Amino acid sequence: MLLGLIGFVIFIVSFVATTGLTVWFVVKLPADYFTQNDRRRSENRGSICHWVRFLLRNLLAVTLIGLGILLSLPSVPGQGLLTILLGGMLSDFPGKERLERKIVSYPKVLEALNRLRQRFGKPPLQT
Repeated sequence: MLLGLIGFVIFIVSFVATTGLTVWFVVKLPADYFTQNDRRRSENRGSICHWVRFLLRNLLAVTLIGLGILLSLPSVPGQGLLTILLGGMLSDFPGKERLERKIVSYPKVLEALNRLRQRFGKPPLQT
C-alpha cells in the first residue's frame, strides 16, 4: 500500500514538473529557433565552469529524454514528444538541430507548441 502511494506521488510530481518545465521552455524559445543555422557556441570551452554546466545540462537532458520516452507509452499520461524535444534541445550531440527540426516537422507537435505559445501571447514558431 505504501509503495503504491509513493509511486503515485512520484508520478504526480514528475508529471507536473515536466509539464511545467516544458511549457516554460517552449514559451521562452525565440520564434526563429528552428530556422537559425548558426547557434551560439560557448567562448570559454576550456574552463571548469563550462564543463560542469555541460555535464549537468546533458544529465538533465538525458533524464528528460528518458522521461519523455516513458510518457510516450500507452496509458501513461503526459507530454511525451514535447518532453523528448525539450531534452534534445538541452543536450549537446552531433545532429541535434536536424533531429529537433524532424520532431517539429510533425504537424501535431508544431500545432501543440504554437498553441502553448499563443496562450502566453508569443508568436508562432517558424519552421
